[in-house]
Amino acid sequence: MLIYNINNKEIVKISFRTFKPIFTRYFSSILFLNQTEIYLDLIKDIDIIPDCYIINVSGQIHPYFYGAACDFGLQIETPVIGYTRTLLYGELKKNKENSNIPRVYFEEILIGYAIPKPNTKKFYYISVGNNLSLQSALTIFTKLDLGLFSSLRNDLNNYIQNKKRGVN
Repeated sequence: MLIYNINNKEIVKISFRTFKPIFTRYFSSILFLNQTEIYLDLIKDIDIIPDCYIINVSGQIHPYFYGAACDFGLQIETPVIGYTRTLLYGELKKNKENSNIPRVYFEEILIGYAIPKPNTKKFYYISVGNNLSLQSALTIFTKLDLGLFSSLRNDLNNYIQNKKRGVN
């Protein structure tokens, strides 16, 4: 978990916890509802109440238009943005207002955005989890230093490797 102050552009806290996985593979179904308890457990000891959570799961970019970010957001009644590195659902279309950020549609319904990852042709796919508009989610996400995600991923991998070696 990483707590980031977007105004000061600084990491406030970073921590990791282990848990026994419920499923080892993700299936695009209602099984994602089992992930909500994991996120609720992660935030129960936070002494800072964030204005918004950004979690690595789908929000409305989901075959049911209701991913784990939506369920988590309903449980905590705090704005939640879901992001993934793989487009789970929808179709990319060019954005006339901002050609650098494609939109994700289901038929004619805008359900998310594809934020370009720095120095690559890949994207972060964002969608609403709960309690905010898609435009607000885009504004918040584009204010982030996207290098945080790579940093967090590296730190997590190091944590896992150390845990396996019994260092933690």
